[in-house]
Amino acid sequence: MPTLNLNKGGNVVGTVDNSQAAARDEAVGQSTSTGTATGVQYFASPGRGGGTYRYIRTFLQFDSSGITGTVSAAVLNIAGAGTTNNADIIVCASDAFGGTNDDLVVADFNNVDFSTVYSSELATWNNGGNNAITLNATARSIIQGGNSFICAVIDHDSDFQDTDTFSGGAGSHSATINFSGTITLDCTVAAAGYGHAVIGTAAASIGKVLGVATANVSKVIGV
Repeated sequence: MPTLNLNKGGNVVGTVDNSQAAARDEAVGQSTSTGTATGVQYFASPGRGGGTYRYIRTFLQFDSSGITGTVSAAVLNIAGAGTTNNADIIVCASDAFGGTNDDLVVADFNNVDFSTVYSSELATWNNGGNNAITLNATARSIIQGGNSFICAVIDHDSDFQDTDTFSGGAGSHSATINFSGTITLDCTVAAAGYGHAVIGTAAASIGKVLGVATANVSKVIGV
């Protein structure tokens, strides 16, 4: 089970706006940070003239170039922190970090593909321990087929669903991340197996060699 350590990661604090919809659609953020920081947030404070609304999103990048074979399972592990963690979380596709491994910049705030989800909703955030998020087949395909796996970790109820969860009232949904802690991507990878014909029989038609599954055979008689 290969474990990929976080290569680059951090949050982008969105630009403040006077409505939920406008804050969600901001083109750039106003700052980035790492260490222990609020990684995900929807903040709403209505007031005369519109009020104050803001989102915070987290972006993570892993070097997946060494992954070979079929990724049958993948779990994203994120170290939680803080005391006020009431946001539901979801993981989406992203092309932050320049789509490779550039540094995170404020312009990455809107680099979230809301139409491509990598996980189900995570409803409980572990303040001082690990948050294990199971990734779906779409994410696994990217991990096994590309050199860089990039994802956005965002608020589910408001950010993902584009909804003011406070219905015009004030409030905040947040989750704190320890970016200096353990953030890993654990993958279960099936062995590539023996991919050649044996005595004229195509590899696709061979399930076992002398009783051994081809996934566990790397050579036949030294070849």
